[in-house]
Amino acid sequence: MKTVFYTTVSDSHYYGCGTPKFINSFKHFHPDIELIVFRQDMIDRVFKEKNINFYKAKPTFAKLLTPYYDLIVNIDADTVVLGRLERILKGDFDIACPTNLNDYENMSIENVTKEMFIQAGLVAVTNKKIWDIWEKANKDAMKYLAQENTILNLLWYNHPEISKMNRLILDKDKDYYGCKSLNREREFYMKDGQVMCRDERVYLYHHAKGGGAMPKLVYETMGFPKDVVNFMNVVSEYGKSVRYGSL
Repeated sequence: MKTVFYTTVSDSHYYGCGTPKFINSFKHFHPDIELIVFRQDMIDRVFKEKNINFYKAKPTFAKLLTPYYDLIVNIDADTVVLGRLERILKGDFDIACPTNLNDYENMSIENVTKEMFIQAGLVAVTNKKIWDIWEKANKDAMKYLAQENTILNLLWYNHPEISKMNRLILDKDKDYYGCKSLNREREFYMKDGQVMCRDERVYLYHHAKGGGAMPKLVYETMGFPKDVVNFMNVVSEYGKSVRYGSL
């Protein structure tokens, strides 16, 4: 299965979101997996061509990749990767997302309770039709507080096709793949070289909390224990060579 992860981040938010730490931590655990970072040039072009904004952009950028990859994973740039994402790389689903249920802030909409609400900070898809459906539905994204995240939840539970697909909530029963650990930072600990919380492994930590939380991924200020901060800094400083032009 040909796989790619991608994120979209503007120049104005590149460092504030902690994007270099996301890139480095991802490549620390996945040197063999392609990662695409859509930056300002592509953002300007796609936003103008498709008449969209950041609150509608995820499926539109994914569709630039669908001709070339079988598994496409969107992941927000304010994320630190803390382990190899084998559960996602298996690709045995049509769509996979983490839960949004956490100790910081929860959401519900219509027939989607806070316990059901999924978080679009990570969206892994093998069924390419999902991107088309989500992109079309995103015309109404600005009607909702959580924009395209709310749209995805409404599709997940109510769309006649998507609701019948093989949908996986990655960390509903165990482990952490996103926002589930928000406000549990002081409960993180190291065990056998792995980051843990409440006896479950933390594979991803998604800072989230909006623009007011920037600068993000400054681990020393976020309540993590010192040994966890040290581990996060190690994986966030991992260097991966990149070819920018003719050498």
